[in-house]
Amino acid sequence: MIPVNNHDEADLTHHQPKWFREALERKGESRSIMHDGARVHYWRWKAPNRKPDDTPRPGLLFVHGNGAHGRWFDFIAPLLSRHYNVAAIDLPGMGDSEWRESYDRDTFGHAIGKVALDAELGPRPVIVGHSFGGFTSLIAAGLYGDKLGGLILCDFLIKSPETHDEWFLNDPPRRPTRIYPDYETAVNRFRLAPPQDCTNRFVVDYIGSHSLREVKIGENPGRRTSDEAGWTWKFDPFIFEGLELGPDLSDIYAGLPCPTACLYGAKSFDYRPSEFAHMRSVRPQGPISTIANAHHHLMLDQPHAFASAVEAIMANWEANGSLSD
Repeated sequence: MIPVNNHDEADLTHHQPKWFREALERKGESRSIMHDGARVHYWRWKAPNRKPDDTPRPGLLFVHGNGAHGRWFDFIAPLLSRHYNVAAIDLPGMGDSEWRESYDRDTFGHAIGKVALDAELGPRPVIVGHSFGGFTSLIAAGLYGDKLGGLILCDFLIKSPETHDEWFLNDPPRRPTRIYPDYETAVNRFRLAPPQDCTNRFVVDYIGSHSLREVKIGENPGRRTSDEAGWTWKFDPFIFEGLELGPDLSDIYAGLPCPTACLYGAKSFDYRPSEFAHMRSVRPQGPISTIANAHHHLMLDQPHAFASAVEAIMANWEANGSLSD
């Protein structure tokens, strides 16, 4: 188990608006499952106004990006859990999920699928994946698509075979993350990756405060013991060593049995109409939308617009019967 940082919101320096504070008051329930001998952790928010005899509605599972964790959605989930049960996974090797000896794309795909089915999200849960989480969610939908209500890809491109690139295969050997002498030094080093400006600094403060773990001399779960004490990032730095995305992502996307939709930040480096043309050509029925004034981390830049866009997609699918058994 990777230790949890117990520093709370009182440590943050930037002003939190009322809506954000109220969202954080609706804390998710901590849950976990076992997958391939390792614990996969996730958070779950129950829709408060649902009655036992209400018509079941599909829920939502949020999947974070590279090196992130499920608490990136602590302030998004409550905006949607008025109507839907919501969960947010810590991908294997990240957040509070356990580290492993090795990882491949199916490691992530099966973990997402199993959490989606474990989290009591109602019939045919919908997966919402951001960036690297979009890639892993696509793999999950390829494995579990007949049990899902839909897949929403957020700032992840399905590239053509000619433009496909592997993110990690040509990287230099990975190194352990740096250990900082104290929590304050470490949290002040938190940066978004890939880098971008974010006017909602209170959001960046919050997710940074939950991105750290304490390391003691002689301890370091899942890796060589540490000869330093201090604080470092929660993610396993060796996750991406040799990790292959695969050249078949277009084929997987085209063949999914569940509905799909895509959201992009209008200011994101992934806003690429040429790639959208390829995505439409392989899956014409998958709508592509943008969120104004949002960069790559669109849920941080425009949290209400992001939540509203997800809710609109869900309402659309419910209205046309796509989410029915």
